[in-house]
Amino acid sequence: MEKQLVKTNIHPLLRSYLPIAEGIASTFGEFCEVTLHDFSDVSSSIVAIFNGEVTGRRIGSPVTNLGLEILRKGENGEDLILNYPNSTVPQKYIKSSSMIIRDEHDEMIGCLCINMDLTYLKMNHTFAESLMATNQKKTRKEEFSQSITELEDEIIEDAVNQIGKPVALMNKEEREAFIAYLDKKGLFLIKGAVQRVATLLDISKYTMYNYLDKSQS
Repeated sequence: MEKQLVKTNIHPLLRSYLPIAEGIASTFGEFCEVTLHDFSDVSSSIVAIFNGEVTGRRIGSPVTNLGLEILRKGENGEDLILNYPNSTVPQKYIKSSSMIIRDEHDEMIGCLCINMDLTYLKMNHTFAESLMATNQKKTRKEEFSQSITELEDEIIEDAVNQIGKPVALMNKEEREAFIAYLDKKGLFLIKGAVQRVATLLDISKYTMYNYLDKSQS
């Protein structure tokens, strides 16, 4: 349950915003502070506050410097100032939004402010980023094959893509490069892979070993 403080004597129009303020605070919980300001007295503008522990303020606390700037701009100022970072509370990471309230004459009479304490979320985000960090300079393509045959297929397909043409259209130099690539990727450590590639290239196993000897020399 949100902790709340409400001044008894509040402007009727501002009072109509109390259910909204309380509803926001209740929905987002103790890390969400919601304040209602009355601009008729900037030295004691807060007339209602929910979850004030976020900023440590209370009923009767003054308007903020941002509030003063908004008032100074008058009708030329912004009515919605949303999702701005707020670093005024030490050791906390706060996201704030301020929404101006105007009367029937379009005069600014107050504002509804939301201050979300995201400190713990930011800590978790930093921790998660650290866990997910990888060394981009050491990127490796790793296949999680379901069988040894599937692994062979993937390595062979990768080699074909490296050469840039189907096996049947490869000339001698390209076949040598094809076999050298397969050897580099460790394909021939798999039992039966030499015979499989020889069959694929339509060459003898003897010729295959000649290609391999050449690639390893």
